[in-house]
Amino acid sequence: MTDVHAHRGLNREAPENTLAAFQRAYDKGIRWIETDTDIVADGTLIVMHDAATDRTTNRAGSIYDLTAADIKKLDAGSWFSEEFAGEQAPTLPELIDFLNEHPMNLNLELKGNQQSGERAVALVEAALAELDRLDPSIEVIISSFAPLQLAEVSRRNEGIALALLADARDLRANWRATVDLCGATLIHPSTALATHETVDQYLAAGLGVNVWTINDLSTANKYRNWGCGVITDVADQLQA
Repeated sequence: MTDVHAHRGLNREAPENTLAAFQRAYDKGIRWIETDTDIVADGTLIVMHDAATDRTTNRAGSIYDLTAADIKKLDAGSWFSEEFAGEQAPTLPELIDFLNEHPMNLNLELKGNQQSGERAVALVEAALAELDRLDPSIEVIISSFAPLQLAEVSRRNEGIALALLADARDLRANWRATVDLCGATLIHPSTALATHETVDQYLAAGLGVNVWTINDLSTANKYRNWGCGVITDVADQLQA
């Protein structure tokens, strides 16, 4: 398993987590995209990494205050360059529609949700409903830093591939129990966590491994030689 995942699309060629960035990935023949989703005030699923709109749009504030109508008013491109002025922040339904027309495999991170457990469960339920519309030939991984969220996904859909995201501070000696209890079949570790020793342990346990975030060829090749995939901002440069 040595796949290359385009982190938030080809985010150095177009604004991250926009359809323009995913279109760039598709045009370059990239097989996997990685992206993020969370649930806003009216239940709409937004495709955005941050819990605030400040960094990647023309509006400041929490995403949790937004409605679908508000999302349509966001300019998610001008911060990147004038070329992308007016580029919208997509919703998950819009991304699913895009992928059905431009097939790429999907690594979807469910954000931990900063509101409540109830809203985190609502995110799981809504995301799974949208993924049901995806062409069955498209592979899907659902990833999260929140083991309980992955466990909720597993409870609702035992067949979907789940990846536990982790940094060096997140997993300790009890990683096997954490993975087993949340139903994950993959680990997505940071480079700080993904030493040769830990990678060997994960692979020996039968887990798939995709390491983040790797943007140089030598490091990518090292991890691929170890049997890992890579999550990268420069997927077009690291394709095997």
